[in-house]
Order: sequence, then C-alpha cells, then structure tokens
Amino acid sequence: MKGLIIDTSLKNAYAAAFDGEKESVVYFDPSLSTSSGITRAVRDALSALSLSKRELDGVAAVVGPGTFTGIRIGVSFANAFCSALSIPRFRLTSFVVMRAAKPSAPCYAIDAGHSSAYAAFPFEGTMKEVNADISSLPEGTVFQKDVESDLPRGAIIAARVALEELSSSPCAPVYLTDSLKPHYMKLSQAERLLAEKK
Repeated sequence: MKGLIIDTSLKNAYAAAFDGEKESVVYFDPSLSTSSGITRAVRDALSALSLSKRELDGVAAVVGPGTFTGIRIGVSFANAFCSALSIPRFRLTSFVVMRAAKPSAPCYAIDAGHSSAYAAFPFEGTMKEVNADISSLPEGTVFQKDVESDLPRGAIIAARVALEELSSSPCAPVYLTDSLKPHYMKLSQAERLLAEKK
C-alpha cells in the first residue's frame, strides 16, 4: 500500500507518506504560508520514499477540527490532487488521528479557548463529538496539544486502515469520500451572522 496524508489542521502542518512499512513525515516550512508550503512538503514526503504521485493508492486529508484557514487549504489541495490523478481520497478527523496515536483514552479533546473544548468520546465503534467545558472532561482525556508529536504516526495508522478496507472489503470504507469537506465544530463568523438574520 502506498499512501499520502495531508494535515493542515495543526499549526505545525505536515505531509506524510508511506510505502509498505517505509514512512516519511515532512513538516511545512514555517517561513512559508500553508498554501505555499503544501506543495513542497508533499513533494519532499514522496521523494523521501522515491514514490511517484502516480503510484499512490490513495490520499488522506485531516479535515479538522483545527485551524479554519489551514483546513480549507489542505482539503482543497487534496481534492484537486486526487481529481487530477483519479485516485481515492479519504477523510480523517483530528479525533480519529488522535485515537490512532493514543488508543484507549476515555476522551479526546482540542482546546477551543475560553475554557471550552471540542471533544470526542469513543462510542460503539465510532466517535461521539461534542462541544464541552474543559472542566467537565473525564480524567485521562487526551488533549491534542499533548500528543502533537505522535499525530503523524496516528495519521499513517488511520490512512493504512482506510486503504486496507478499500482493498479488502466489498463495501466502501467509512473514510472514503467523493469530495472532502472541512469538519468544523462551530460556525464561521459569516455563518453565525447569517443565522442571526433569520
């Protein structure tokens, strides 16, 4: 299996690639904007494994929650990249990546500021997502900021699962999608203003 992952949901955005057991992770150049750094990081992640983009079995993008503009750039890039190559695209949420990196936690959370969090609880094989007060989260909650260095590995694990499901199942894997969309847990300012007018 040969795959590519794009994660622009974090301040330290990265591209990761894998070919069988070989893996590479390339963080975006911090001196460049996300839109300028994405092409270079993808190129370098593939080059580190001597992989051509045409050899890829699929591309996974982390769709959020996370940085608003960063997610939009990563999702748009992944959609265009996959459309141009006619290869499958997979949707990974930040919570799925955290869970792959640190399994068995009672809750996974992203600090949303003002003592609140975006949180996800493992529930019957899926993740139940909620907006919550940080003080209400259970002991043992894994916060994204505390496992950031483990997230590329978690994304590779989750992307491998998606590709294995695609190759071995007559049903489409849950992560497979025709078009990736950002995953926000709160409305943008424009959406909030529009809702107030109604």
